Amino acid sequence: MSILLSTSRRVLRTGNSARALPKTLAMVHQIRSESKMSSDKAQNNNDRSTNREDADAAMLFMRKNRVVQKKTAEGERQTVRPPEVPNKPCDSDIQSQMQTSAASVEKRNQSSTTVEQVISLTDEESTQLEGMRAQQEEIRRSLSKVLRQFAAPIRYAFAYGSGVYKQSGYGSTSKPMVDLIFGVSHPDHWHALNISQNRSHYSFMGTLGSNAVAFVQDRMGAGVYYNPFIEIDGMLIKYGVVSMDTLSSDLLNWDSLYLAGRMHKPTLTLRRDPLMRISKQVNLTHAVRAALLMLPKNFSTEQLFRTIAALSFQGDFRMRVGGENPHKVDNIVEAQMLLFKYRYSSIIEGLPNLEYIGSDLLQQNMSPVDRAAMLRKMPNNFYDKLVKQGRKAGIKLPPGLGAEKVNTEKLVAVDNINQITTKAIESIVALPALTQSAKGILSSGLTKSISYMYAKNKKSKSTKE
Repeated sequence: MSILLSTSRRVLRTGNSARALPKTLAMVHQIRSESKMSSDKAQNNNDRSTNREDADAAMLFMRKNRVVQKKTAEGERQTVRPPEVPNKPCDSDIQSQMQTSAASVEKRNQSSTTVEQVISLTDEESTQLEGMRAQQEEIRRSLSKVLRQFAAPIRYAFAYGSGVYKQSGYGSTSKPMVDLIFGVSHPDHWHALNISQNRSHYSFMGTLGSNAVAFVQDRMGAGVYYNPFIEIDGMLIKYGVVSMDTLSSDLLNWDSLYLAGRMHKPTLTLRRDPLMRISKQVNLTHAVRAALLMLPKNFSTEQLFRTIAALSFQGDFRMRVGGENPHKVDNIVEAQMLLFKYRYSSIIEGLPNLEYIGSDLLQQNMSPVDRAAMLRKMPNNFYDKLVKQGRKAGIKLPPGLGAEKVNTEKLVAVDNINQITTKAIESIVALPALTQSAKGILSSGLTKSISYMYAKNKKSKSTKE
């Protein structure tokens, strides 16, 4: 609810609040309605497809008004039509998007059997996937016990990385540290409770109090405060604390791609929050669309997943200085291919400009008009960075919100759009990744920071050998 209130306050501060407020309230009404229905799990493919297009329309609305950029909420996969809003100039774009949604859903309904046959797993793959999911459930039960050790309220939590999901190239001699993310409503209050209970988890920052910890968390890096090398119930963990507002904004707007990028890969949800679901779905759809700008007309599913997995590593200085394994992307996708298929199959099926042409081969619509329309659904931050990189590449792109249609059509028409996209992603990732790593000296302390860097470097060298 705090996300919804902060979104409304942002609208009132904007210059065009009278024009944008009815639409924003309509979006809030839609999201609240969706979240109330999140317990309904008996949904068919038509419901999921319709809701994905509705989410796209909502993101198009945010771009046109430049109002909701940071605070939002979510629900997932319910067929709740948005309430009627006054017919403003940019409403035609939303109505057109809804019409396109209905047409694409009808088209997919006609060919749904073929699509399901193409993307269905073999018996061997299904057995492997069931084995992976059984392992995940076992890990989930263990980590849920870890979460119950914290007295401070954790609203949303997930685990990620090699401690949860197997990666190729690593030996089984050592058990990796498990990476956790805790989404909390009020970081200051949360850290106050946690310092009182678990003072040993903190560096010298704990002595300075929760206000100082929350300040470092919010004002430096990507808005995450990590406590590494914490042993609970015989399990070595590293847990990061992030506000729900910051997490949701990164998923929707790609502010830093620090957590959004990690959530492009398979993650294990430990504590659910209904308002996070639509943000997660939108983030995954953004990842597929960004990858399409970097891929040719025809490509394999493996190429798609490697491109998606690499997004958050673009511009990360650790990839250049030995802080990360240079083959990390390949190792992730190779070992987790079935999980990627399971995670992205419904999104691939739902995008009207992407289709299967073989068991593991995909083809995207290369029409400049359609690709430009796809680009306009991407986050504002990504679009701004892409325009900036396009100008650096010598493309004449006029400024202003009204120039989006012209700019997107010019950008997708150039031959090196894949390189421009890569540069845009790098410009989003680079600074937050650097400052977040530097913040580790404060949050972890010098000794733990050195130990962590040594462990990462050792793991990187072991995979090379």
